[in-house]
Amino acid sequence: MNFVNVWAGIRSAFQANAAGMAEQNRKTLSVFAVALLVLVAMSPELAMAAPWDGVADKVLEIFTGGLARTIAIICVIGCGLAALAGKLSWNWAIYIVLGIVLIFGAATIVDYIISGVS
Repeated sequence: MNFVNVWAGIRSAFQANAAGMAEQNRKTLSVFAVALLVLVAMSPELAMAAPWDGVADKVLEIFTGGLARTIAIICVIGCGLAALAGKLSWNWAIYIVLGIVLIFGAATIVDYIISGVS
């Protein structure tokens, strides 16, 4: 078996995979289009947000609750240990701290913006 035959086999495998991925992408796009159509068709029902308030409050509690706080503390401790070992990428440390500030300060930020508009 020479190099040309191996290369031809690899090339045909990649082409077959690309064709399969194109079909999968078309199916995914059609599913999203149907979901968007259903969402638009239900828009009058979406105007009544009362059933969704409880769900939204639960999601907010998940992102700002005790578990999220514990994970944030562990991330900051990890940054401290990495800095102590001299292995800390300061870009990652800034991203982590900024993410924590945005997650836990989101309600305050939104309230500030709403009060400025009113």
